[in-house]
Amino acid sequence: MSLYFDRQGVMFEMGFSDGRIHRGIVRLWHVDDGWGEVQSSDFADPIWVHYSTVDSASRGVLPNGFKQLLVGDHVELTVEHAEQDEYHLRALWIKSTGGK
Repeated sequence: MSLYFDRQGVMFEMGFSDGRIHRGIVRLWHVDDGWGEVQSSDFADPIWVHYSTVDSASRGVLPNGFKQLLVGDHVELTVEHAEQDEYHLRALWIKSTGGK
């Protein structure tokens, strides 16, 4: 069993969320590949984000439905402990709450 602890000492297992909404900032976004990275003060590690988890109400959703996040955007997100490439955390849901 693989466990992850956030900065408040809350533990959650691989494949499970801690059930909380976290806040963070988009640090990296690959438009062509549809993924990026968010940093949250709740976690020591960065969070991997896929375009499919971006909420349709986010400001980065274009009229044609293309979903993206903008570097520097403030976001709210839910997170699960997962091994995704070199990341230990993956967003389950994410929404942009505003600009830089």
